[in-house]
Amino acid sequence: MEETAAETVLLDSNYIIGILNGDIPVEEFAFRRYAISVVTVMELYALAGMSADEEKRIDEAIRHLDIISIDASIAKQAGILARTRKRGKPDLLIAATALVLHVPLLTHNIRDFKNIPDLKLLKV
Repeated sequence: MEETAAETVLLDSNYIIGILNGDIPVEEFAFRRYAISVVTVMELYALAGMSADEEKRIDEAIRHLDIISIDASIAKQAGILARTRKRGKPDLLIAATALVLHVPLLTHNIRDFKNIPDLKLLKV
């Protein structure tokens, strides 16, 4: 399936960190709608040694993104994935969010999400 300008893409935390660090051009954000899981929000604010300025940069970076809460369907999908995978629960919740919403996941760590059936991955 070819991606369209209106397609929503779920972002993994490493993508947002790449933008904040200047490793990924902000222009990469053009022409798409982006969302993040509440799990990604937690991962971003949990970074060790974060300064108040860095926290403000995260606030600004996620301000215009759709933030997806975990509902029963996402929790159920994550539980099903957890039966056969040893990945951390945050990654499984993020993968489940993408699966339930039928959107691709943009990540730098493809290996964290490989071998999850029907999960469409986009690499940074």
